[in-house]
Amino acid sequence: MRSGQKYAEVYIDIRSLGADHPFDYSIPASMEGRLETGSVVLVPVKSRREIGYIVGIKGSTDLDPGTIKPISSIVDIPPLFDNGRIELAKWMSSYYIQPLISVLRLFLPPGKKTRASLEGKGIGFKYEAIVRLSGMAAEGSMEISHGKDILKDVSLLKRAGAQKRIVEHLLGAGKDGMRRADLLAAAGTSAAPLKRLEEKNIVKIDMERARRDFKYAAGPGIITDRVILNQYQKKAVEAVLAAFGKESDCGCKKFLIQGVTGSGKTEAYMEMCGRALDLGRKALVLVPEISLTPQLFERFENRFPGRVAVYHSHMSDGERYERWMEILEGSVDLIIGTRSALFTPAADLGIIIMDEEHDPSYKEGSQVRYNTQDVAIKLSEIRNIPVVFGSATPSIKTRYRAGKDKDFALLKIPVRAAASGDVQRKIVDLKAIDRNKEDEFITSVLFTAMREELDKDNKVILFINRRGFSNFVVCTACGDIPKCPACDLSYNYHRDVGKLICHHCGREEKYSGKCRSCSKGTLFLAGSGVQRVEARIRSRFPAVPIHRMDSDITSKKKSHQKIINDFSAPGRSILVGTQMIAKGLDIADVTLVGVINSDGMLSLPDYHMNERAYQLITQVSGRAGRKDKKGRVIIQTYKPDSGIIRHLMDEDYEKFYAEELESRRELSYPPFSNLINIVVSGLEEAPVLAESKKLFDKIHKDIKMDMKILGPAPAPFYRINRFYRRHILIKTEKIDGMTTELGHVLRKYKKRRDTRIIIDVDPVWIL
Repeated sequence: MRSGQKYAEVYIDIRSLGADHPFDYSIPASMEGRLETGSVVLVPVKSRREIGYIVGIKGSTDLDPGTIKPISSIVDIPPLFDNGRIELAKWMSSYYIQPLISVLRLFLPPGKKTRASLEGKGIGFKYEAIVRLSGMAAEGSMEISHGKDILKDVSLLKRAGAQKRIVEHLLGAGKDGMRRADLLAAAGTSAAPLKRLEEKNIVKIDMERARRDFKYAAGPGIITDRVILNQYQKKAVEAVLAAFGKESDCGCKKFLIQGVTGSGKTEAYMEMCGRALDLGRKALVLVPEISLTPQLFERFENRFPGRVAVYHSHMSDGERYERWMEILEGSVDLIIGTRSALFTPAADLGIIIMDEEHDPSYKEGSQVRYNTQDVAIKLSEIRNIPVVFGSATPSIKTRYRAGKDKDFALLKIPVRAAASGDVQRKIVDLKAIDRNKEDEFITSVLFTAMREELDKDNKVILFINRRGFSNFVVCTACGDIPKCPACDLSYNYHRDVGKLICHHCGREEKYSGKCRSCSKGTLFLAGSGVQRVEARIRSRFPAVPIHRMDSDITSKKKSHQKIINDFSAPGRSILVGTQMIAKGLDIADVTLVGVINSDGMLSLPDYHMNERAYQLITQVSGRAGRKDKKGRVIIQTYKPDSGIIRHLMDEDYEKFYAEELESRRELSYPPFSNLINIVVSGLEEAPVLAESKKLFDKIHKDIKMDMKILGPAPAPFYRINRFYRRHILIKTEKIDGMTTELGHVLRKYKKRRDTRIIIDVDPVWIL
C-alpha cells in the first residue's frame, strides 16, 4: 500500500438495515483529486460491481489495509450530495429508523434514466438542432446593418425566396436562434435551402441539449394581479427579511404565518423570495398538491419571469430528470413543487416556504415515511436560512411550537387582503328538512342560493369529500353488501365506469345490477359520493356548465389545469369536487361554496379527526369571495350544535385550537408527546399475530426509557389488499432517544420471512 493512501467511506446502494453503514474503499492514485463528498462511484461487492455514494474521505482506516478493495471507477456526473445534504440524510435515517441508503435515494435524479446514468451509461439527455446566423453564433449579437447586408446577399442568389425567409426568421429570433424543425415550419420550406445557407457560412447549426417548455397558462378568471401589502402582510415580510444573513443564535429563523383564507399570503411569499434572489440565493416554495402548482407558478412567473421551475410527480420521468439536472447546474432560481422538491440539489438555498403546511399530503406514505415540515426545519438549521410555514388553519403541532419555542415566531394576518370580499356563513340542519319535499344533497336553501348566484353570472363550488357515486351497495332482498375480497371492506360504486371499486386497494368488479348472493335485481345504491352530487345538479341546472374534480378524473397529465381553466372561463359555472378543490383555487367570480355534508369527516377513528374536519371545511369555505365580490358559504350538517360547526361559524381558529389542545393534553397525544406507529402485516392472520406479540415483547424488554406502549391491536382497517395488519403504538416525550433505541432493537431483530414491519414516526393517520 503506497504512502499517503486515502480511503473513501462509501454507502452501497443496497437497502437493508443490516448493511446500514459505510464501507471503506481505497482511492487509486489515478482518482486522487477527482473524488469528493457526494461523488458517485462503482465499487466491487463480492463478484459484482455496485453503485456507491461517497460520504467522506479520510487518510487512515481501522481495517487491515491489505483487505481493502479499491474503487473500480468514477461515474461521470457531478457530486449528488454536499456535506449539508449528507448531514440531513443521516438525521432522517436516525429519526425515521430507515437505512441511510433508502434516504439517500430521495436525493437522486428521478426516473428510469437514473440507474443507467449512475452505471456510467450516459445521462441520456435529448439533443436538438439550433440554427443561428453565423455572426450571432460567433458574437452573440449582430448589427442591424450587417443583417441587412446578409439579406441583400441572399436576395441575389437563385431561388432565394426560401433562403431569405429563413434569414428573416433568424434575424427576428436574435442570438437564441431557432429549433431547426420550428424554423423550417415557419419559413415554409424544406431542409435544402437551409443546407445551402450553412455551406455558405451564413448560418450555423449546433446540437444543444433540448429544453422542455414547462409553462402553464392561467385561466382567464384566475387572480394574478399584484397587490399592495397591508400592514399585517408588511409586518410578516419584514420579520422574515430580518432573518436573512443572521447567525443562528441571533433570532428567529422559523416562522408560522397564520393568515385567514384570502389574506394574501402568496403576495408575502413573493416578497420574501424576491429578497433571496436579490442576494443571489435560491428559493424553494412547497405546496401539498400537484393541482396547486399551475396557479402558483403563473403568479411567481409574472413576478420573476424566466427564473421559476416546477417539480412534481405528474411530470414525466424525462421532464423531472431534466429539471433536476437544471437545478443541479444552477440555471433555476426559484423552485415550486410538492414534497419531493425538498430533495432537489439547489445550491445556495436562501429560503424555504411551505404553503398550506397543515395538509397531510406533506407526509410521505411509503419507504421513508418522513414529515416534510420536520425535514424542512432540519434543512433550514443546517443551511442557517429562514423557513416559513403558512396556513389559515395551522396544524396543532406547528401552531403549538410557534407559540412555545423561542426561535419559532408566530406572525398573524387576521384580515383578508384589500381585494377580497366579505363572506357570510349559513348552517342547514339536515335533521329538520322534509325528505318528501327536499333533496338531502341540494337542500332548498342551497338550491335557492345557487340559482341566485348563477343568475348573476357568478360561479359556485360544491364540496363533498367522497369519491364515486355511492359509498356502498346493499341488496334489499337478502341484505348482502358486496365487499372487496382483498380488504373485507365494502365496495364503492362508480357510475361513470359502471364498476364497483375498492378505495383501499383499487380492486374492481363489473357492476351488473344483480345481487351476487341471491341473483335478484334488488340492489340499492346507498350513501352519496361526488358523482351522485354531479348527476343531481346536472338534472337541476341543465343549462349551466358543470365540472368535476376528483382523483378519478385528474390522473392524466395537465388534467387539473384543464378543469381549472374551463371553470375559470368567463360566465356562470359549477365545480363539484372532493378535497382537491379545497386548496389554492383563487378564482375571482366564485361567490358561493356549498358543503354537501360535513359529518362524514368526523367519523374516522383517528385523533386528528376534529383537526382535519375544521381545516378542510375552512379551506373550502375560503374559495368564496376571493376578490371584490361578496361570498356565501352554506354548510349542511346533522350536527349543527357541535363544537366544530360552532367554531367554523364564528371563524374562530383560536378557540378551536385551545379546545383541541386541551383535549390532547388530557390524552397525552401530540404535541404533548410523539407517536411511533409500528405496523406488522402479512398474508396469514396467525403469523401476523405471533410476530406482533414477539416484537412487542422485545421492545418492552429492551427499551428502558419512559414510554407507553399499546397493542398489539388490530388496525382500524384490519385487512388491506390481502394483508392482515396489527399496530403497536408507542407514546414518548423523548422522541430522539426513543428512535435511537428503537433503531438499535430493530437492527438486531430477526423477523419472520412471511411478515412485514413498517415504522411510522409521527404518523398523520393511524388507520
